[in-house]
Amino acid sequence: MRCWVRRFDNGWKNWISLGGELGSKPSAVCWGPGRIDAFVVGVNSAVHHKAFDGQWAANWDSRGGQAISIVAPCSWGPGRLDIFVVGIDYNAQHNAWDGVWHGWENRGGIIHSPLSCVSRSANHIDLVELGTNSAMFHQSWS
Repeated sequence: MRCWVRRFDNGWKNWISLGGELGSKPSAVCWGPGRIDAFVVGVNSAVHHKAFDGQWAANWDSRGGQAISIVAPCSWGPGRLDIFVVGIDYNAQHNAWDGVWHGWENRGGIIHSPLSCVSRSANHIDLVELGTNSAMFHQSWS
């Protein structure tokens, strides 16, 4: 499976392939004007990233990790990315970028579905997940 994108900029542009061998559906987030960061889980279960800043980066870069879910990205401000996945241990896993990637951290839980995250203000993230008991769980931090 390959990732294809099409953008609207004073009219729809042609579809272009971002290449890669995808193991999940892609997800994307914007942290500033003209900036898009796309994420996929590769066939190797690692998270991969590609950025658009006027043009797409040539290659997907590996962010590592071992994911069994799609990537849930969010941004709480310019130059800030937070990404979440369900790891092979069924725990929520988190990685952050603020000019450099900080590495994966375990956020716990026994997760039964893909994660969802949103930022409602600077330096604030809400993470929602479905546990194995079918109850919804929420983590929040500032």
